[in-house]
Amino acid sequence: MTLLYIYILWVAACVDSISADSLVTVSARVGSTAVLPCNLRKEFTETPHVRWRTDVDVVFDRSSDGKYIGSGYEGRVDVPVDELRKGNCSLVLKNVRITDDGAYKSFVVEYVDRTNTSKTQEISRVELSVDAFQISAQVGSTVVLPCEWSDLPIQTPHIEWYIDSQTVFERKGKESYQGEGYEGRVDVPEDELLKGNCSLVLKNFSATDAAVYRSSMVVKQKNRKLVQKVKLSVYGKWISLRRY
Repeated sequence: MTLLYIYILWVAACVDSISADSLVTVSARVGSTAVLPCNLRKEFTETPHVRWRTDVDVVFDRSSDGKYIGSGYEGRVDVPVDELRKGNCSLVLKNVRITDDGAYKSFVVEYVDRTNTSKTQEISRVELSVDAFQISAQVGSTVVLPCEWSDLPIQTPHIEWYIDSQTVFERKGKESYQGEGYEGRVDVPEDELLKGNCSLVLKNFSATDAAVYRSSMVVKQKNRKLVQKVKLSVYGKWISLRRY
C-alpha cells in the first residue's frame, strides 16, 4: 500500500463523520463580509484540496498546487492556507453582492492514483441569504421592482421574475409569459430590457402580491444568473424604497 493511498484513506476518514445532509443558512448584507462554515475536523501537515461551488460554477478551489477563483469572485473569496491546515475550510466572501445569494457546497478532492484520477466528497451545504431591497406599496398602486443588468451575454436577453418556484413574469425578445394571478398586471418592456433595464412593472398591487421576488437572467438553457432580490410588502399610504 503506497503512502499516497494511505493519505487518501486518512482524508476520507476525516470527512466521513460530517453530514452533508445538514443545510446551514447564513444571512448577510450587501457590502459586508460573510463566512460560509466548513470544518474537516482534523489538522493537516499538507494542504488538503478543497473546492467551493454553486450548482453552476466553481467559486474557489485551493490545493497544494495553488488556488483558483471563479469569475465574478475575483478579490473577494479565500480559504486561508493556515486555517485550512487546521481543518477549517470555511469560505470568506468579502463585499457581498445581491448576485451572491444562493446555495453553496464545499468538497474535498481526493486523488485516487498517480494518473490524476480524482473524486470529490461533499463536506457542507450553505444557503447564503443576502438581504433584499425592501419596497412598501399602497394597495391598488403601480410598483416598479428595480433591476439592472450591465453584462448582457446575448443580443436577446432572457429575464425571469419569480417567487420561489413560481414564475411571475418571463421575457425573451418579443415573447413573454405572465404567471398565474399576474395576467395583465406585469411587464418588463422589451425596449427597456435591451438597454439593461430588467425592472418589473407591477400594476394594481394587492396584498396577496406581498412576497420576496427574484429576477434572473436565463443563460445556457435553464441556468439562472441572479440579478436582483426584492422584498415587496403592503404599506398604507406611501411607497418607499430602501436597502436593509
